[in-house]
Amino acid sequence: MDSAASSTVTAGEPENSASQRGLLRTVWDFTFRMVLRYIKNSYKNDPFRTFLEVCLIGFIIWYITKQKYNIGNNEIVLSEKEIDELVEEWNPEPLVPELTDIEREMLDRSVLIDGPNGTKVHLASGSNSKPVLNFSSYNFLGFTDSPDLEDRAIDTLRKYGVGSCGPPGFYGTLDVHMELEKQVAAFIGHSAAILYSQAFTTTLSVIPCFSKRGDIIVADESVCFAVQQAITLSRSKVYWFKHNDMDDLERVLSDVNKQLAGSAKKTFGGRKLALKRKFIVTEGLFHNTGDIAPLDAIVDLKHRYKFRLILDESYSFGILGKRGAGLTDHFSIDPHEVDLLIGSLCYGIGASGGFCCADKDLVEHQRLSGLGYCFSASMPGILAVAAADAIQSLEANPEKFLVSLHENTILLRNLLKRITGLQIDGASDSPIIHIRLSPDALVRMKRSGGAWTKTDMDRVLNELSDEALKDGVLLIPAKYVDDHEHILPNSSIRICVSGAHTRKEIEKCAHAVKSAVNRVASRKR
Repeated sequence: MDSAASSTVTAGEPENSASQRGLLRTVWDFTFRMVLRYIKNSYKNDPFRTFLEVCLIGFIIWYITKQKYNIGNNEIVLSEKEIDELVEEWNPEPLVPELTDIEREMLDRSVLIDGPNGTKVHLASGSNSKPVLNFSSYNFLGFTDSPDLEDRAIDTLRKYGVGSCGPPGFYGTLDVHMELEKQVAAFIGHSAAILYSQAFTTTLSVIPCFSKRGDIIVADESVCFAVQQAITLSRSKVYWFKHNDMDDLERVLSDVNKQLAGSAKKTFGGRKLALKRKFIVTEGLFHNTGDIAPLDAIVDLKHRYKFRLILDESYSFGILGKRGAGLTDHFSIDPHEVDLLIGSLCYGIGASGGFCCADKDLVEHQRLSGLGYCFSASMPGILAVAAADAIQSLEANPEKFLVSLHENTILLRNLLKRITGLQIDGASDSPIIHIRLSPDALVRMKRSGGAWTKTDMDRVLNELSDEALKDGVLLIPAKYVDDHEHILPNSSIRICVSGAHTRKEIEKCAHAVKSAVNRVASRKR
């Protein structure tokens, strides 16, 4: 019985194998015919396609069959001695490039003030213990060393302590912060305001908060470094117009609108592309030039070409206008014409931090999306109170501060214009004055090696500031981040006029500059 069963299995095996071979032959036949039919049809309709597919199949076969690179076969085994030798010979590249000679000179010449800042300061360096006149700080209204603000700040320090130790959105907001926001908005005449703890990060936060990738920014080519960095962080499409040139601004705005009109007809997936936000960005009082932006013409162009306006008033707030409320006050323009008005509390006001005035919904948006507001500790209460007191003093008696500042500015500019070989830049009523050696003066100065370079100019200006310091006047050459400036300004000495300077001190400054120019020029001849 067992033998019968085994014979049945043995007889069935050839039948199964035969059926399997038949099935495979049928599948192969069918596949071959389908492929052949596909090749004939494709070659008939598109012979290039057949050629391309054959090349692709050949490449796949070559790639699969080629010899693979095996990193394990190339491993080099080093002895401990060889490893130690390689470690000793290794010289890592520096994190930053080495300082140039002029950069080293500037660092060595850095001024260190011993004691409080103000119109007169004591320097920690040098053998001269007498105070020197300070024409380098942005103490435009004299609030930095105001005795009244100092007394109130001491009382505030005892009540609120040194710092808030927390972002405004969590547990860093104090009652004095909210009161200062209302005070700033009311003083400027805008709907609402938001405070930032640092002036530089105010601009870096506001512009990227509203202008994003794909949006349009049309900016003045001479805006300060903070505005340049904010524009970069926004990742928007940037168009630059010539400094304070309204004709060129109108040309750029017109070109941008034409480009957008053409792209508005395009669609993506059957849908029209989203509208891009468009901004004009400029400064009120330009830090790098001392010029004042023509706000009336900019507002007119803003409406004509349907752009929004972002105005950085870091250096004009507290300085320009009959009340010191900034550029809108200077031109008697409704502050609501400026969509985002950025200001600083650490220059004219003499405290610290910055603010942004805008409509209420734009301000509230910054409380959730402004990086400098959300992730930086809030302004210390002592500085908020100092800023509030300074604004209150300015609002109560603007003539006391602004008239003296204006008179000192006009006086110093007139005295400097009389100096032979000196070039004076900036608006006539700007307390930021840039002075340079005139081209004629440079021609008269002998220099071996050809034309004057920026390094040569920097060295001459350093000599001028050193000579002025010998006469008791502190002047500092303007410094820039050369490799990151959109347009690197020409070398200059930036003079900052204060309303707290007396007429005698203004005259002394002009005399020191004149003596310095004469002494440096005589050595170069």
